[in-house]
Amino acid sequence: MWTITVHLDAATEARLECLCQTLGLSQSDVIKAALALLLQQATSPADLAERLGLIGSFSSAAQGSGATSRGRDHSALLPQKLGGQENEQRR
Repeated sequence: MWTITVHLDAATEARLECLCQTLGLSQSDVIKAALALLLQQATSPADLAERLGLIGSFSSAAQGSGATSRGRDHSALLPQKLGGQENEQRR
């Protein structure tokens, strides 16, 4: 069994304590139940990231600026990068 340390702000700690008292469960049991619910709701890592608002949250360049966004343009950049590595290996 693993032990994990979680740092909570005062408001979150108070909510956790209230939930523990209301449910009559330990902090560990509440955290385990929360993880089980998250896992039950997620069908894939991409689905979970989308629901958490992580997909589309980052961009290294604005669209139309002429600069590339590695996240947005990865399908075009990857072959270019791999092609460059092949050329270096041939030398």
